[in-house]
Amino acid sequence: MSVLLVGCGYWGKNWAKTLAAMGELGAICEPSDALRSLLRESYPDLPIEVDLQMALQIPGIEAVVIATPVVTHRAVAQECLRAGKHVLIEKPMSLQASEAAELVELADSSGLVLATGHLLMYHPALLKLKEMIGRGELGDILAVQCTRVNLGKVRNEENVWWSLAPHDLSIISLLLEEPLQPTGALKLNPLGRSGVEDTVYAAFRTLSGREASVQVSWLSPYKKHETLVIGTQQIAVFDDALPWEKKLSVLPYTLERDGEMVSGLTREESIAISYEPGADLLTREAEAFLQACRGQRASLPNDGRNGLEVVRLLEDVQTRLNQQKIPCPV
Repeated sequence: MSVLLVGCGYWGKNWAKTLAAMGELGAICEPSDALRSLLRESYPDLPIEVDLQMALQIPGIEAVVIATPVVTHRAVAQECLRAGKHVLIEKPMSLQASEAAELVELADSSGLVLATGHLLMYHPALLKLKEMIGRGELGDILAVQCTRVNLGKVRNEENVWWSLAPHDLSIISLLLEEPLQPTGALKLNPLGRSGVEDTVYAAFRTLSGREASVQVSWLSPYKKHETLVIGTQQIAVFDDALPWEKKLSVLPYTLERDGEMVSGLTREESIAISYEPGADLLTREAEAFLQACRGQRASLPNDGRNGLEVVRLLEDVQTRLNQQKIPCPV
């Protein structure tokens, strides 16, 4: 199956390398003259187009990966779906839930696969953790807490919530498999840019009463990409900043209660959990998408509806952030 890659910038170039290594890259559509020149050197036998309509007419193209700026996702995806192509859109799927819903409806009505680039839903440690949750190894799940902070790349065109939180919202959706509803949100704008939050904390609850939270910031002096799953018997820790063999561990503990009060807590030693790393994450995601396009798998964890749900949560929390008035430094 030949895949058209639309957009070959910061993240798109990784898609190009991955699809080419898999033998699935059929063409690239890239508006930048400078990038197209470089791409022709790297992929001399590949059609490199500037016009999307022309690229979609290349014989053999059956699927499209969209790695363009998010403001263009809706228009590009619509054109690709209307041309009868399966589509994977990098995260976030859109800037509005209504736009994401339109794309889901268009794909469904056309019988096409629509997926979102939620890469971490294919992380083998998180898939192992999902299995453990399903087997009840942690006890009853009480909460999932995600932290994604670093002194990292600061953006001007989007805030930290839209930039980083899609990763963690997709992780929570993978592990809990329940719709979330926001219950609170807090923002900080220490860099003083109106409408561009630098730190965000958001809280959620599921219908079954489980709690979840996401903290994101690009102004932290240390790097932490961590997911905690708190069960009644064990707490699982996924720390993506650690080496592969140490990323997943569990901490057994015992709570002693006196009615609604906690009278004591006893912790045991942390236990590392082994898992098979397998292929790199982008290859795993690409393989799953292409299998779905070929009808070789019934569903994707990162399908269009998952992408829509993540955008809905991003939008709902942003509405709460917009209502929070805080003074910005001059």
